[in-house]
Amino acid sequence: MAPADSCTIGPQITVSGRLTGDQEVTVQGTIEGTVALDNQLTVDEGGRVVADVEADTVVVQGYLEGDVVAREVVQLLAGCTVTGNIRAPRINIEEGARFRGNIDMDVAMPATE
Repeated sequence: MAPADSCTIGPQITVSGRLTGDQEVTVQGTIEGTVALDNQLTVDEGGRVVADVEADTVVVQGYLEGDVVAREVVQLLAGCTVTGNIRAPRINIEEGARFRGNIDMDVAMPATE
């Protein structure tokens, strides 16, 4: 069972617009628009995010299209597809992950609005 301070967007759910908050969010469905979290965004296998993302940590096992800004780390897991630019102080890319874009490992990260 997921902790009370987390949210799961299920496989049959599509969210369009701006998603903001301070809970951990796991995406099994689809998000289109923008994401600004003061926590972790996880895109599960089968999850789809077409959005610019700003979060503390971003973990991708599914599909993400958009620019990513992470204050802590971005993890691209085997089997994921990411298209867009990544800016984070730490980036981990597993063998088998697909990535197309630029990486900027800048330490000074902006705070979310």
